[in-house]
Amino acid sequence: MSPKTAAMPARSTKKEVGDKVRKRLLTKRDELVQDLAKNRQVSDETSDESAQDMADRATSAYTKEFAYSLSESDRKLLLLIEEALGRLDTGTYGTCVHCSQVVQEKRIEAVPWARHCLDCQELQDKGLL
Repeated sequence: MSPKTAAMPARSTKKEVGDKVRKRLLTKRDELVQDLAKNRQVSDETSDESAQDMADRATSAYTKEFAYSLSESDRKLLLLIEEALGRLDTGTYGTCVHCSQVVQEKRIEAVPWARHCLDCQELQDKGLL
């Protein structure tokens, strides 16, 4: 077996991993798009201002706010997924966008749209990044 043949399985394994991650990201993106559409529908349905009762109006306002907050977090997650797909396309997926170190494999398994390694994520969570 030539050295060139021996190297090929490693490349296809990397490609298979990339394909698997891409599939997970696309599946999650599709779920989010569906959730956003549902939230928009709920918001539209609760926008009936003809509610006479004050409690009905309060419930309607709460439901709208709740649907909006869900859709806002979904939008942010959708953006992170789109960025991860872009990094897959450019070959930079799995590399921390801040320090350029490799993102831990377990982190990628848990959060395939992760932008940062654990150390940089901790800094971002503390507001230091």
